[in-house]
Amino acid sequence: MVKLWRVLCKKLPTVGVCWLCELPAELSFGICEHCFADLPRLPPRCCGDLQAQLQQEHKAASPCRLWCAALSYEAPVTRWLQQYKYSHQPALVNSFAPLLAAQVVSLYRQEKIFLPDALVVVPLGTRRWFKRGYNQAALLAEEVGRLLGIPVIYPLRRGATKASHALGKAERQANLAGAFRCLQRPAYSRLAIVDDVITSGATVNAIAMALQQQRPCLVDAWAVAYTPKKEPV
Repeated sequence: MVKLWRVLCKKLPTVGVCWLCELPAELSFGICEHCFADLPRLPPRCCGDLQAQLQQEHKAASPCRLWCAALSYEAPVTRWLQQYKYSHQPALVNSFAPLLAAQVVSLYRQEKIFLPDALVVVPLGTRRWFKRGYNQAALLAEEVGRLLGIPVIYPLRRGATKASHALGKAERQANLAGAFRCLQRPAYSRLAIVDDVITSGATVNAIAMALQQQRPCLVDAWAVAYTPKKEPV
């Protein structure tokens, strides 16, 4: 995946301050070589909870076929993504999109499956959009779509919900019940939902169900990072 990431990037390195270690260095897409080597990368396979459920129960436990993420949501990725999401740094999409695109290509090649026909953006509530000034999932989807040559569609609207980062799995599911409305029937039968982080999967599952209520379709979910399940002590 590292080699593919380099190919997808195709930019000359510049000198500046690394986003992660905050030291001056020669940078490729905002981070130095040492920080890039230390990123907690995930193997190119279906993520975490969904993979375990599919293996144990031998049946789909989610309306999504697979979850794909490039990085584990732990330090220093947590701080890096929070800068993108909460600190008005939309340009960081130029670091995240090649990582996700490379992981997607590696996974789909390994599984011998087709890439989706279109990417679906996780919509942002109106109040959060005005506060943040941009939808981080939309920026990510547009750049990944450009890299992979896949169109991006916006068939969904989001109702008012609580911020989910501090909620547990059951609370997330209750919070998102009925939150997404599909305003138009998707014209594509293979779709991938794009978000910045997959935690419990409640958001992407709710969106997949909203899409599948409009037409039968195969839905995958992509994110920059996946939150690993905490092991009992």
